[in-house]
Amino acid sequence: MKKIHTHRYIARFIIEAETPLFVGSGESSLLKDALVQKDVNGFPMILGTSLTGVLRHSFNNEKWCSRIFGDAASNKDSAASLLKLSAAYMMLNETEVSEGIIEYPDKLISARFNNLPSRQHVRITEKGVAEKNGLFDNEVVYKGVRFVFEMELKGTTDDNAIWASLIEQVQSPTFRIGSGTRNGYGSLKVIGLFNKTYNLEIEEDFKEYLNFSPSFNVSLPFKEIVVEAKNSATVGYTHYKLNLSPDSFFVFSEGFGDEDVDNKPLEEEVVVYKNNELDFETQTVIPASSIKGAIAHRTAFHCNKKQEQYANEGNGAIGSNNRAVATLFGKAGKDVTEPQAGNVFINDWYYSDEEIANNKIFNHVAIDRFTGGALNGALFSEKVSNLLGNGFCFDVYVKESKEALNDEKITKSLEEALKDIAKGLLPLGGMTTKGHGVFTGIVLKNGIEMYNYNTKKEN
Repeated sequence: MKKIHTHRYIARFIIEAETPLFVGSGESSLLKDALVQKDVNGFPMILGTSLTGVLRHSFNNEKWCSRIFGDAASNKDSAASLLKLSAAYMMLNETEVSEGIIEYPDKLISARFNNLPSRQHVRITEKGVAEKNGLFDNEVVYKGVRFVFEMELKGTTDDNAIWASLIEQVQSPTFRIGSGTRNGYGSLKVIGLFNKTYNLEIEEDFKEYLNFSPSFNVSLPFKEIVVEAKNSATVGYTHYKLNLSPDSFFVFSEGFGDEDVDNKPLEEEVVVYKNNELDFETQTVIPASSIKGAIAHRTAFHCNKKQEQYANEGNGAIGSNNRAVATLFGKAGKDVTEPQAGNVFINDWYYSDEEIANNKIFNHVAIDRFTGGALNGALFSEKVSNLLGNGFCFDVYVKESKEALNDEKITKSLEEALKDIAKGLLPLGGMTTKGHGVFTGIVLKNGIEMYNYNTKKEN
């Protein structure tokens, strides 16, 4: 006998992009290889199918998933989904949502979102050059952009625990949307939550549910829930936290310069909401891909060391051929028969002018020993970054896998690599051979201290 669904659970989320976001539309342009999904007004959006897919996948097929998310099996037991998620639409300010056709949108804001920033990607061969068809770029949505979406569950009073789990998962720090989630993209933060349960057997609730407006620009008839910070790792993840301080200057380069120098730190515009308006400000970026690459190389080193595989003996494994790297960071490419996604998640990090200064200039020159003058093309200058605040805090989330659980060398190799950063043995960023990018500090695992540079204590 089928259950009568007497309850309607409704939650409305206001989410903010903690890092750039890329939910692809499958289209390209003359200037960019991949474009983000946009609504009818030209503003970024996230389709409800994307949200639903990520949400279902995050529960790893628990017993109730087929009933809540639906079962498309071609048999008599197939059922439709009881959970409904709307598309997530962008907030134009702190109260207005890009919903429906906007007759007179702000021209300045529209122009910014018509020409979104892009990120460059390249696959390097063993010769140190770009692989054929390995150079491409994609649009990204600005960090800080806010979206609104709604989730509704048709169920019974027995579904309270499931509903709570769904809401908690959306608030989890491991809930990420779109492509590039292993390379710093797609991290979301819930900054507003409205939650209400209607019991349709109660006349007052029944009438209120019938009169409920689906518009995001209409005030909700129920109170906002206080959103608690979710910083700990969720079930199935290990959370590493690195509290670091630079020994001197550091630089994560943009690859080109400005009117003052030939090369400068990476900076991007981010969106900020203040005084009920949407505004932009420029911040310094520490890209996750740079940190991830350094950690992956050092992880391979420690894994080879633990297995007594050494380069001078010709049996040291690197890249996806290394067991630890393949398990933790994934493997792909034309020569890989079974590609797999990585299990390490790191965010891009952004810092304001009050936290990082990029005004220090270093001049470089290579001298011709015969003429005493500068070699042709060897006179250049670079800007580097200087920390003004107290330090950096990097979060690394590692999803549990069967391979890592069955071989402790994989996890230990990663942990040794993280400790090397805190010990100052693994510089980050560019110009590391010139003394820049050395960091020291503390490594925590699920809140427990693993290594402290100041006390030299190591667990």
